[in-house]
Amino acid sequence: MTLTPGVDSPTWPAEFAERYRAAGYWRGRTFGGMLRERAAAHPDRIALIDPAPVRRTWTYRQLDQRADRMAAGFAARGIGRGDRVVVQLPNIGEFFEVVFALFRIGALPVYALPAHRETEIGYFCSFTEAVAYVVPDRHDGFDHRSLAGLVRERTAGLKHVFVVGDPGEHTPLSEVPREPAGPFDGPAPHELAFLQLSGGTTGVPKLIPRTHDDYLYSVRGSAEICGVDAGTRFLVALPAAHNFPMSSPGWLGALYAGGTAVLCPNPGPATAFGLIESERVTMTGLVPPLALVWTEAAARGGHDLSSLQLVLVGGAKYSESAARRLEPALGCKLMQVFGMA
Repeated sequence: MTLTPGVDSPTWPAEFAERYRAAGYWRGRTFGGMLRERAAAHPDRIALIDPAPVRRTWTYRQLDQRADRMAAGFAARGIGRGDRVVVQLPNIGEFFEVVFALFRIGALPVYALPAHRETEIGYFCSFTEAVAYVVPDRHDGFDHRSLAGLVRERTAGLKHVFVVGDPGEHTPLSEVPREPAGPFDGPAPHELAFLQLSGGTTGVPKLIPRTHDDYLYSVRGSAEICGVDAGTRFLVALPAAHNFPMSSPGWLGALYAGGTAVLCPNPGPATAFGLIESERVTMTGLVPPLALVWTEAAARGGHDLSSLQLVLVGGAKYSESAARRLEPALGCKLMQVFGMA
């Protein structure tokens, strides 16, 4: 796949695209359309559970409606098809509201992790020529509004900073949504959906262009392999913007299958185990160091983890000895994930 400067959509070789469509890998769907279909099929089923600071649940209908209203608000502020928007939000409901709104109007989320700072965010905003940046007010003791102000001063073309919480000098995200005037002229399935973070370990993260068609195949395939279905409750323990917790099978796999994404504000056992117990979580994804911490904590007891059926571990090498300890400690199956980004 190639990406030409100044052109928003990547070009796959025609013979590859034809082969993938003929084989049924690419099915002509978009992420905005996927959510719309799920909301129509089971509107009252719980799509998201956001436990902090006050527990919130959003049904598929509510998530679909919130995405529509946010999309209308973004469009009213001049954000449209092909525009890039850097999204740096923790695991909160607003992350999903924002990205599905951008999917719906054909604007491109540029995913950033909560831990990224000036070097990464400045690069993302300038390299992608982003028109907007979405942040929390504070997260893990860091004031993202100050970072946003600095980046905005140094980035030509960055018109908007939207803040979840106290906006300071910026625009509160809560003021953006409005009632849509009509259906959106969204993207085509072969067009870009977002710019994804690479898993590289040197320099600033690379940004990988992904289309609706190609990424939905990855989501669907991962969900099928892992047995994700309407009863799945997937704990989003790692940052939601990263590929592994997003699509392998991740929260997108859970939503694709009509299941539920349970958002975890802190991946440590003290928080995560409580959510597994209270929300009857069935599946999650961890990186090896975190899997080791969970294994050791589970051995000490204190929480009912009996609902947990599958833990996926990926992102780095996982030793055989650690892998052999996980299943008996957590009482679930282990699946290892390699190279999905």
